[in-house]
Amino acid sequence: MNKYGRLISNSIIFALGNLTVKAAQFFILPLLTKYLLESQYGLTENMVVTIQDLITPILTLGLAEALFRFSVDKKNSPEDIISNSLVVILIGIGIFIVGDLIFYTISHFKGSQYGETYLLLLIPLFAFKAIKNLLAEFTRGIGKTIIYSLSSIIESIVMLALAAVLIILANIGIYGYLIALIAAPLTGILFLTICVNPLKYFSVKKFDKFKLRDMLSYSIPNVSNNICWWIVQTSSRYLVVYLSVWTIAGFTNNDALMQEAWALAGIYTAASKLPSLINVVSSIFLQAWSLSSSQEVDSDDKNAFYSNVFKYYMPVVMMATAMLFLILPFVSELLLKGNYFSGWVYSPMLIMGAVSGCFSAFFGAFFGAFFKTKYSMISTFIGAGINLVLCIVGIPIVAKFFGMQYTVYVAGFAFWMSYNAIVITRIYFSRKLIKIKINWTSYVLQYLLNSALAIIYTFNANKKWIYALIVIVIIILLNIREIKNIIVIGSRFLKRVLSKKAVKNSDDDIVCEVKEQEFENSENNKEVEENTIDENNLISEQQNNDTIKEKK
Repeated sequence: MNKYGRLISNSIIFALGNLTVKAAQFFILPLLTKYLLESQYGLTENMVVTIQDLITPILTLGLAEALFRFSVDKKNSPEDIISNSLVVILIGIGIFIVGDLIFYTISHFKGSQYGETYLLLLIPLFAFKAIKNLLAEFTRGIGKTIIYSLSSIIESIVMLALAAVLIILANIGIYGYLIALIAAPLTGILFLTICVNPLKYFSVKKFDKFKLRDMLSYSIPNVSNNICWWIVQTSSRYLVVYLSVWTIAGFTNNDALMQEAWALAGIYTAASKLPSLINVVSSIFLQAWSLSSSQEVDSDDKNAFYSNVFKYYMPVVMMATAMLFLILPFVSELLLKGNYFSGWVYSPMLIMGAVSGCFSAFFGAFFGAFFKTKYSMISTFIGAGINLVLCIVGIPIVAKFFGMQYTVYVAGFAFWMSYNAIVITRIYFSRKLIKIKINWTSYVLQYLLNSALAIIYTFNANKKWIYALIVIVIIILLNIREIKNIIVIGSRFLKRVLSKKAVKNSDDDIVCEVKEQEFENSENNKEVEENTIDENNLISEQQNNDTIKEKK
């Protein structure tokens, strides 16, 4: 299967898994916002996200990502890379257990709000997620994309079903949510073990410090990168709480104000789930893209391939963004219940941050493909710095002069600007590795149009849906050729797959379609080649005639 067909095929396969995951998240959001207090949800959700996005990469040294990239290269022995990764992760799990027990003991005797039993549930949550991520990335790296997606689907179903039963029927609240989060990766581990059994490659005797050194040289920059991502995506929620309380009440204990602050953080956290609708569109493609970009690094026409893919990716993201703004109030009413609904006005800036995140992930895939993860680290470090500066300076000022409830706007703006910085620096660094052609005028114009919508919806302007419709029409007109080609190519691919025709033939047709529609220069080159051939034929014919004349 050629690269275009492989990219489309993998995108469809990953789509099934990602759509199920996102659907589960959307279905569980109204459940959580209906049955959990704002402060309870804000504290627990942010703790879970912190473990997943900050603590896990640190204690596992980011080896799950390294395992994926090294699994793509067939020259690497699966015994070596899995044994190295599992040894490190098991050590990380041991460190987490010790640290969590110490934290629980101290908090319990101090009577802190953290001294709750659910802190102990974080131990299996961390362990199962770390092991499952490792097995899943290995499965994706060796090309078992269907099994990889099925594991995501099964996990989502288990998490949603169990959470519904434990929260609604058993009425155990936040404990039910945590138990469901624990059961989901455990189910994924069992499924991957049955289908692929990566653990069969594990052996302590296969531990190779030299191979581990190579893997760590790839993964360590990603650890710093993940820390910066946590600062960009999550730290602002903690800063909203603590900087607001300290600004208003000083460093004295004020439980009532702290409870109010965590409630505000809970509403902000719930609102931050809405931009994940954009990530539904991008994540369908980006997992397949990270695989394809790694597989094509040695290809002679990789620059043309990368340019062609971006030309289609960009209008899809821009169109999805404008359409999300159009339906945002209605989706918010569906997903955010009670007091949580008031936070929907925080989401427009977060949506624009998510849009920049889609493009930063696109260009970030090149850094992993070319083993230049330091570029990811540098770009996210810059974004994290901008986020911290804006929050540390802005939140106390807004809390003091306007009130705590407005500090969330500072956090949302900081999130947006930090992602802009990340995507700009990643575009700059990617030019050191590849030569990708981008229509900058079209890209900037569409981004500014969506940014205008974000401002309009943040201020909840009257008849805002009219502005959204106008932007949608403009984006369609700017990308009419690409949209038409996406529909044609997608329908042809699906038609051939469903009709059970040879995949190879369908892939060849898709490649021909793309090349004819996207690379006009190739036609000119073809004409030049044909003219050259005709000239050569004429020369040869003339020489033959001369030879015949001489013989005569």
